[in-house]
Amino acid sequence: MEVYRFNAMTSAYIEVSIYVVGSSLQCTAGTDTEYGVEYVVLVKYETGEVVAGNKYKLSREGCPARDIFDIKRYTLQEGKYTVEIEASDLGDTSSHVSVSQEVEVIFGKSNASVSDIQLLAAIRNQPEGTSPLHKSGLYLEPLAFRLYYPALTLLSVYLETYHTDQIDGQAYLQYTIKPITGDIPPPIITYKKVKKEPIAANILQLDISSLITGTYLLEASLFDGNKQLKETKQVAFTRLNPTGDSIFMETAALQLESGFVNDIPEDSLDYDLKAIAPIVSSLDIEVMNALLKKGNAKAKRYFLHKYWTSLAGKHAEVAFGSYMQVAKLVDEMYRSGFGYGFETDRGHVFLKYGKPNDIITVEDEPSAPPYEIWFYNTFPATHQTNVRFLFYNPSLIKNGHELLHSTAIGEVNNARWETELYRDATQETPGVNEKVMGDNVHRNARTYFQY
Repeated sequence: MEVYRFNAMTSAYIEVSIYVVGSSLQCTAGTDTEYGVEYVVLVKYETGEVVAGNKYKLSREGCPARDIFDIKRYTLQEGKYTVEIEASDLGDTSSHVSVSQEVEVIFGKSNASVSDIQLLAAIRNQPEGTSPLHKSGLYLEPLAFRLYYPALTLLSVYLETYHTDQIDGQAYLQYTIKPITGDIPPPIITYKKVKKEPIAANILQLDISSLITGTYLLEASLFDGNKQLKETKQVAFTRLNPTGDSIFMETAALQLESGFVNDIPEDSLDYDLKAIAPIVSSLDIEVMNALLKKGNAKAKRYFLHKYWTSLAGKHAEVAFGSYMQVAKLVDEMYRSGFGYGFETDRGHVFLKYGKPNDIITVEDEPSAPPYEIWFYNTFPATHQTNVRFLFYNPSLIKNGHELLHSTAIGEVNNARWETELYRDATQETPGVNEKVMGDNVHRNARTYFQY
């Protein structure tokens, strides 16, 4: 869900954009049953009073399910509001999601101003359109999750300017794209003239085929003819572009004339890249893997430089050195015959989340392979407390522990972890749907895990 604020001639209104990922919906192939969502929108004033909203249904037929989207518009008075959505799958009512967003509505009756910036997947001229996705003679397809994935090579933007007929000279918009952290790549700046009208629609389509992977801030600033700033609006978005990343690093790396990365021996670059795999974002993993396969030394140095400077700024060299000290210790502690220690499940978790507060190691239960349970009292990564990881070693090789189960959000969550851990208890083999084993004097994992 995204909420955008706009002005009409005599009032303000919001657009609530809803995007539903088709693959997240239940869709039974070979039937005429519709798929989709049923959802309720509630717009609440800051006092808690519901001032707008209704119940809606979005549906289609045929499998596989395609993405579906909708836009609802609500006229509102000035004030602070909360927009809430409760949605459920038409094919599985037990599957539901709740989202909310706070928004402040301000109606500029005469001052030159700018609406919210609406990020789009596509813009087309369709003046005869009547669907909710049509506006100002355009078809505006919403962008899901503010993510421009590789196939989207155009940054498409819609915004409105207000009362530019009341300002001096030729009004114009300055669009600036800059990384949220760090200074690579340098900002992209472009300008567009604005019609001198009470309400003017403005679109921007910018080629971003070479914009490297990262999270960016898009700013739209309205200036009058005297270059006086009237208002600025901004929005964050993410670009995923592995191909552009490889090209950029191969060329931009040539500009790295100084810096700590130049002191890294060439035969250590792959080691240092693999060591940071547990902590780099999912957006960078694909790029890093490509560099490990075919990247040259300069490109690898550039990746390391970009990562650590965006993370620690002028303290990048110190941060890199401190991290690598820990990574080398983890490598020594958990190294197996199949890779570095930080590439094992235990090494990965240690570097990603830090040292656990406590560890229980068990090597002598007759019906289970060696296992360890790691305890984290606090877990900032997911804002959880009392998080546990269970590693086991079914292969019995040195440091061959695999992650079997965890309570951390986003990690392996195996409801049948207990039956898998004790699968050698052949006299008590449970059914395929069983999740727990019977109590036994030599069977302590459940007790330890719930400790």
